[in-house]
Amino acid sequence: MSLEQLVLEAQAGNGGSAAFAEVCQRFTGLVKKYANQPHLTGIKEEATAEGWLAVAAAVQSYDQAAGVRFAGYVESRVKFAVWNLFKRERRRWQQELPLAAGGIGNEDSEAPGFIDTLASASNVEGEVESNSTAAVIRQALAALPKKQQLAVVKTLMGEARLADVAAELGVSPQAVYSLRQRGLARLKKELAGMYDSVRR
Repeated sequence: MSLEQLVLEAQAGNGGSAAFAEVCQRFTGLVKKYANQPHLTGIKEEATAEGWLAVAAAVQSYDQAAGVRFAGYVESRVKFAVWNLFKRERRRWQQELPLAAGGIGNEDSEAPGFIDTLASASNVEGEVESNSTAAVIRQALAALPKKQQLAVVKTLMGEARLADVAAELGVSPQAVYSLRQRGLARLKKELAGMYDSVRR
């Protein structure tokens, strides 16, 4: 039976599965030829599957009235299906970042690699510890009596002089100094055990 007759039987559906199997058997070599190309080594299985899908699509869409031989028609379908798969994969590969700088086998490249993009210039551990420490200090400051808190914050953390804070509180600069010292002593006591768990 000729190839065109087999295709027509496969399209008709009546006992067409045997005819379709025969068509596929005749084009096994063609699918292998296109799927086993050197540039497709990494995606050989996908290329083979794409080739068989192209054969099936060719059987379904073949029109004998167009005057094209089925063998040529199916070869062009398989060839372009595999080629389009390669183009899609190549675009995906080009968009992916290489693991190391410059990628594999391209160490001279200036482009950063995937691992380089993960690295942070900042010290994350230090930042976390600093934020945690700041939170504890803020909590300890908030626990101070209002005047001691004001004296510590404005004279040590701000730019105010003792005289400025004294004028604001309506006391002498010496009283502000005393408030600050008492506040610092209390803070020292509150924060004394802060790093005990780290030292152990």
